[in-house]
Amino acid sequence: MISSEKVGKRIAMLRREKQLSQEQLAEHLHVSAQAVSKWETGKSLPETATLPLLSGILGHSIDSILLPQELTVLSAVYTDGYEQQDVTHFVNQFITGSKLTLAISDQIFPQSIHSDRCKLLIVKYETPAGIYSTYVLKDQHLAIDVHSKGYTLGKSELEIVHAAYGNEHASRDVLGKMKHYAYFQWPHFTVDQELFPSGMGHEGNEYLLLVYLNADGIHALSCMEGEQVHYSPDRMRLFAGGSSRQHYTAENVGRLGFGKGMDCSWAGALYTSLSAMGVDTRYEEVMGVSGACWRVAFTPVWDYSSADALVAYDYAAPAFSAYGLTASWANRLTPEERRREKLQIMESLHKHHLPVALNLRVAPEWGVITGYLDDGSTLLCRSYFDDETFSELQEDPEFREAMEASKGYLYVDHWPYKLLYIERHGPIRPALDSLYASLQVKLDSMQAGENHGYQLGYSALAAWQEGLLDHVWYQAADTGTFTRRYSVNHFCLMALNDARRSAASYLQASLPLLQDPAAYSLLGEMAAVYEQMYTLLDLFFSHMKEPATLQQAQASPKQLWDQSQREQQADLLHTMAALERRGDELAGQLLGYKEISIS
Repeated sequence: MISSEKVGKRIAMLRREKQLSQEQLAEHLHVSAQAVSKWETGKSLPETATLPLLSGILGHSIDSILLPQELTVLSAVYTDGYEQQDVTHFVNQFITGSKLTLAISDQIFPQSIHSDRCKLLIVKYETPAGIYSTYVLKDQHLAIDVHSKGYTLGKSELEIVHAAYGNEHASRDVLGKMKHYAYFQWPHFTVDQELFPSGMGHEGNEYLLLVYLNADGIHALSCMEGEQVHYSPDRMRLFAGGSSRQHYTAENVGRLGFGKGMDCSWAGALYTSLSAMGVDTRYEEVMGVSGACWRVAFTPVWDYSSADALVAYDYAAPAFSAYGLTASWANRLTPEERRREKLQIMESLHKHHLPVALNLRVAPEWGVITGYLDDGSTLLCRSYFDDETFSELQEDPEFREAMEASKGYLYVDHWPYKLLYIERHGPIRPALDSLYASLQVKLDSMQAGENHGYQLGYSALAAWQEGLLDHVWYQAADTGTFTRRYSVNHFCLMALNDARRSAASYLQASLPLLQDPAAYSLLGEMAAVYEQMYTLLDLFFSHMKEPATLQQAQASPKQLWDQSQREQQADLLHTMAALERRGDELAGQLLGYKEISIS
């Protein structure tokens, strides 16, 4: 029998394990924070329709959430101290009769870590007695039951529990050395022959593997000879960095910018980061699998932020699932946190994982961090405002010299207030499943209404039309305010145009996924609907004047954007809403075919 109280406690624990607040979980699930609170206090259970998404976000099966066992693996990470894979769901499948037995090897896990570093499995688990952590090295056996008591959480200081020097072929225990070195309270040290002498017959690269326990649980760090190990200022975490990493720049990262066929800066930055990781994809596919191709948002105060893909709806989570990404966010960090975060940025870059960030240069748009200089003192990037700087300073000798040092990347001007790290560890969702998930996002987002002061979907189109037809406002507006509204309007229409172009492209590319002739026909019709939307939007947008034209023209801006043009755009948005509703009908029918195929 399902106990709402036990289910609530399980949801709360798994949410905290994912480092999500109730508000963040609610936003991912498109429910209210009050609903999440009611679940966690046992006052109600999640709706059946919410359970698959809740399961995906928390990383546990629906049965594990609704029918908690006495032994549950809360998290399981297979790692070499440099790369890692989240294998929580996989490991939980081996629990039988409140016992878990597993032989640890590269072959047992869905994806392998290809390196010569020592590897281990780190597990956090719950029994009736509490929550514990443990670790098992590769080629050893994991054995846990309800009576197992591993390392307890909540330690007030960092404790190194395992240290080895070498590689997966041969290594030796150096825990005694590390405990000796801990006496000196070094802020950092270099992994070298003085501290860790090599054996006479060693082959290949050698690494220092440190497994340590802190308040959060067990962690692993692996550093190659010549690299440095840094303690965080509070001495509760370890990071890699060092003298051999004075600078780093990613190779051949393409330029970003509006008007390059990637006018959604979040999707453009994510696409760029994925490409650097070697993921074979397209910008339009990123827009499609995330659902950002269906987006339309608008705020009645007429702000540029309406065009930001993530400002009012979570299109990121579907993209992470589609590409098998493990993602982590660092938002609005304190100065102390920023110093620690630079080490994390450096580590991510050395894995060829470019962090995606908001507000790197000029204005709050998304871009990617591409490298660093001076041991992390200067960060480098690609942003959506780079072309302006290159055009302005391309003949400046000092600028050209700086670009040689940075390999053509501009310096980061602002510490980003949203920072996204991605790693490709989980299973890649089948393309057909991603298509169905995207269609569901379309239906949900078009009906979403209002969120954080922004109107979404049909409400956004209606509010935008209403604003265009407020003739009294335009008559009374001063020149500066009028020109700004035109500029916001131009930017939002550009974003809508790009989104619907991407939708048409994504749907057309998805046709080969459908084998059923009737479903294929429905998807073909839906692709034609969005191609029609894009054609109408692009024709109208191509005749709009650039915002700078209004500022520089001798004629009054009110003559250049008159009532007739605003009414024409309002009619266009009305037509868009009608076509969107037809798209909803087709999406609903396609999702019906999905249900039939599953049953």
